Amino acid sequence: MELKDRDNYQTRRLIHQNHHFNKVPLAVAIASVLMGVNVSAEPVKALEEIIVTATKREVNIQNVAQSISALSSDDLKKMRAIDMKGVINAFSGVSLASTAPQQHSITMRGLSSGTGEWYSDSQVAVYLDEQPMTTASQQVNVRGVDMERIESLQGPQGTMYGSSSQAGTIRYISNKPNHNGISGQLETSYGFTKGGDDSYDLNGHLNIPLIDDQLAMRVVAYQSRDGGYVDNLYGQSLSGNFDNADLVGGVGGVDKNQNEGSIAGGRIAFLWEMTDDWSGLLTVVGEQSKYDGQWDTDPSLGDHKMTAFADDQSDSKWYSTAFNLTGDLGFAELSATVTHLERDISYLHDQNVYNQYKDKTYHTAEGAYANRYDTDYNRSLWFNDQNQERDALEIRLASLGDSRLSWVAGAFYEDVYDDWYAGTVHENLADTPSAAAASGYVAYNQLDAKYLSDPNVSYANIFERTVQQTALFAEVSYDISDQFTLRVGSRWSEYKRDTSDAFYYPFKLDESENTRSKVDDSIHKVALQYQIDDDRMVYALYSQGFRLGGQNGPRAAASGFVNRTYESDTLDNYELGIKSQWFDNRLQVNSQLFHMVWSDYQTNISGDDNWYDHGTVNAGDAEVTGLELDIALQASENLKIKANVFFARSEFKDSIVDDIEAGMRMPNSPKYKGWLSINYDIPDLFGGDAWVYFETSYQAESWNEIYNIPRKDDDDDNDGDNDGVTEGLSKPYSVSSLSFGVDMPNDLSVTLLLDNVFDKATSTYVSTGNNDDADAFGDSRWHNTQSFERPRTFWVTLRKDF
Repeated sequence: MELKDRDNYQTRRLIHQNHHFNKVPLAVAIASVLMGVNVSAEPVKALEEIIVTATKREVNIQNVAQSISALSSDDLKKMRAIDMKGVINAFSGVSLASTAPQQHSITMRGLSSGTGEWYSDSQVAVYLDEQPMTTASQQVNVRGVDMERIESLQGPQGTMYGSSSQAGTIRYISNKPNHNGISGQLETSYGFTKGGDDSYDLNGHLNIPLIDDQLAMRVVAYQSRDGGYVDNLYGQSLSGNFDNADLVGGVGGVDKNQNEGSIAGGRIAFLWEMTDDWSGLLTVVGEQSKYDGQWDTDPSLGDHKMTAFADDQSDSKWYSTAFNLTGDLGFAELSATVTHLERDISYLHDQNVYNQYKDKTYHTAEGAYANRYDTDYNRSLWFNDQNQERDALEIRLASLGDSRLSWVAGAFYEDVYDDWYAGTVHENLADTPSAAAASGYVAYNQLDAKYLSDPNVSYANIFERTVQQTALFAEVSYDISDQFTLRVGSRWSEYKRDTSDAFYYPFKLDESENTRSKVDDSIHKVALQYQIDDDRMVYALYSQGFRLGGQNGPRAAASGFVNRTYESDTLDNYELGIKSQWFDNRLQVNSQLFHMVWSDYQTNISGDDNWYDHGTVNAGDAEVTGLELDIALQASENLKIKANVFFARSEFKDSIVDDIEAGMRMPNSPKYKGWLSINYDIPDLFGGDAWVYFETSYQAESWNEIYNIPRKDDDDDNDGDNDGVTEGLSKPYSVSSLSFGVDMPNDLSVTLLLDNVFDKATSTYVSTGNNDDADAFGDSRWHNTQSFERPRTFWVTLRKDF
């Protein structure tokens, strides 16, 4: 982490002023009681400065008039936060719903309409340096190896980061090549999981100056294996026509620890110092991950146990290239970045529970289409092959020099292409009533029956989408006086979106829809900052975020199910904040009170009768009111404590869509969330410098999907508590870790870490998709399945710096 004094003009000027304010006695007393530490003890070292680039320029985090959290490289090392879960746990107001390995949905400040919004744009953006990595529902899991820091920007960031930053932005800032000589690090970790298989992680980086003061290279590589801990138990299908003996080793068998995963990836970067004023940075990063087996738990069978009839498989690979050109123009710094991202995802999921229900429904049904959907209880899998390509260009100017007026202005262009081929495959489909009915339908209607590449595919969806974005943005900051600063920002964007949505039933009976839309929108930001003294600042902020609108399919619109078009939804954020340092920067207290109004929010809906009855609608308004509090305390020379808490009330304001009623809480929106870390340094132990680190996080219960959230009349006592309603409820989530490390004088480090210390079976997502399916057979299995945290795992890590 860079810790130099790089504050802005106003802060530097304030240091030389003589208008120091007295400490506020009440605030000091409250802080002392809260932390339980004698902060008036002997002088100790101050907390480190954190320099962030969230505002497109380097600024001390304490001087930014918006909500920002950051984790340093030292934090990431002690937390062993190499994946997205570990990072999100430490950020205030940010929660993660993990529906499966590598399938993450991020929620910020409780703003969400569910995890199944496949067609809607993401509300939270993810960046690696200047590279946009955002995808919906299956977010790229950037590996936290050789990172300088990770930033979380809570609240709308649309003026700087565009449409997908409606609720906030996560930024991974990597370490860059330097000319300071050859250096590097090798790290190896081995993990022992209670009741599961072992895991390992290998990673390292190497910095090499290639041409003195001109060209340097930095290489990062990593590989890991996650051992399994979920057992697949023997069982029969709902109808009893087949079992999973082939997977579990026979009747009554168990396939122990059958879920496993692996990740391999890396990046290479070249820094070219062309002149004293101009430099170029080329970065190539890529990753491949593979996961096999069932990761869910069936509560009726016990923790980490499931009955499955097929091995789930997931294969994801992506790479991104970026070139950043930076130059000093005298009056401003020029930054131009071009990026290209490609991502491929393929997976197979056991779909036998749903398919058994479907076949039971149509096996005895009457009507022209009944047999067409009857696949005779045969085994089935859900498959999905997804691809994304993204090209982006951003050109930005940031003013230079000490002046009351500073500004950032730029232009952005992005071209994103998505496609997926998804559907259901069955064993021996040609011998089922479905195939016979389809053949008869084709012959009777004299259709040109095209065959899918696999004749066992009974249903498929081919979706293609192209989105082009052009945007202009600017932000101006003006020091009205030595204490008051006004910041104003705006972004204008124009979007063009083309979609093709084709549905295929047995033997490729083609039903397709095409839409084309073009929209433009402007959003704004205003912040007023008041510098109380050198160490304390308060601010008021109004900021906006948005997601672009579009069109629905013509058949759904013609039937009256949805409107032909849906409008952009907007978010208005009203925020009051304080950022403060106390006792010579041994204590930092930052807090934000916010109120957000989400207008005409978009949500996906589907009908029960026709395949084409689906689309996106503007469902009404929603509101979130909450509080964020971040505290850091250097309690003594060796003891540092950090904590954050988040409280929010989120609810829908209108009863528009069938599944949404006014007053309902939003899905994936816990009422509160908290995180605490304690670090204690022990100098001169075992010949080196040792440390002990403990962290714990807690997240209140939440509902994962709109259709599961209880209505006000779901209980009998009318007290509003929805007594006894638990289906689809994700229980409180809590996980803790404890680590001990020694850094030796020879640059060798040893770390012992106990992850999930209290061995809690805890998760962030509950799937209710199979509840009704199993109920149709009177079976108690496959209800409220969920993917639990890895059981208690003991990690041993060796690290060598050179």
